[in-house]
Amino acid sequence: MPEPLPSDVRRAAWERDGFFIVRGFGSTELCSAMHARAVELAREAKGTGAADGSVIQAETQPNPLARHAEDSVSKIFKLHRDQRVFRSFIEAESVLDLAVELIGDDLDCFLSQFIFKNPGAIGQPWHQDSFYFPFDRAPQVGIWLAVTEATLENGCLHVMPGSHREPVHTHVRDRREHANLGYVEIVDFDMSASIPVEMDPGDLLVFHSHLMHRSTDNESARLRAAMVYHLAAAGTLDRAPNPAPINDWLPVRRRIETQIEIAAPIERVSRALADGSRYADWNPYLVQIDGAIESGTEIVAHARFADGREQAMPVQVVAVEPTRMHWEGGLPDRSLFKGDHFFELDDLGATTRLRHFENFTGRLVDRIVVAGGDAIRANFERMNAALRTHCESD
Repeated sequence: MPEPLPSDVRRAAWERDGFFIVRGFGSTELCSAMHARAVELAREAKGTGAADGSVIQAETQPNPLARHAEDSVSKIFKLHRDQRVFRSFIEAESVLDLAVELIGDDLDCFLSQFIFKNPGAIGQPWHQDSFYFPFDRAPQVGIWLAVTEATLENGCLHVMPGSHREPVHTHVRDRREHANLGYVEIVDFDMSASIPVEMDPGDLLVFHSHLMHRSTDNESARLRAAMVYHLAAAGTLDRAPNPAPINDWLPVRRRIETQIEIAAPIERVSRALADGSRYADWNPYLVQIDGAIESGTEIVAHARFADGREQAMPVQVVAVEPTRMHWEGGLPDRSLFKGDHFFELDDLGATTRLRHFENFTGRLVDRIVVAGGDAIRANFERMNAALRTHCESD
């Protein structure tokens, strides 16, 4: 994937407009794989119902040109647990990093949908996604990937820049004869300053859940497909009396962060962290390091947990700098579990602040980190305290 827009440019657009676009974010192969999997599920369900954990919603308006099951499908929900292609995308660091800077380090994916907008399909009226999300906090972040070209002719999205600063407006039922299930619309706001969002396959739209947006009818002879995910800050509560059955809360990223102040010069603390040969002298958590802690090297960190268990953990040293060290570890299959471990130092003059944290992603985040986060944090804090004693007495 190409480098996304600079963080400051993304943030400025988010705050000003309520959205930003990352062009060329996804590959042609990814878009093709998503489409193929969605077609497979649609055919398995014969156009409506359920298939392999997903929920298939048919178009209300009949399609006289339909030849296959997918030609009559509106949307497929609950795809973010599908491990063929959809789950790996929403767990990718390049995707999650876009949301982290907007709503925080700990993220859940709670909704996903593949949108088939077949020729002749009607658009969805002006709405705010937060109308459908009666949660205890906002905003949520929408991640909208163009799987095919989205144009004025085939019913691209239109957005109202700046409308994310509005509260959730009254939405009334879409009264068109063939309106799809759940379609509602905003009728009390001037949308004359709205703009179309034309996209090529692989372009990514990231948007605020209060942003007013719509799609128009597909008046072309071509499909306009998209894959959409919705992310929320971990711990968000759904306050609906009867939560939507298409919502499915999945932890996709967690951070465990600790910090401590050490009464020693930053050079001394940095030197202690980078000298793995002496870890056995002071470190009660990482009791031995096999190999040199240098950028680009592979080492083995021997961990001793509070209960006495020991484990050898292969680690890739990503970067070693005077004020920052970054290791990557996890299971051999990083899609199952991956940890990016950081030591960051701030020079406070007579003292040094250590920020010791790890970002966790992968399918086992809920089982390992959500369930065992307190123990992981305790191990970090044991190491921090011992590092302070070591550096202050060295």
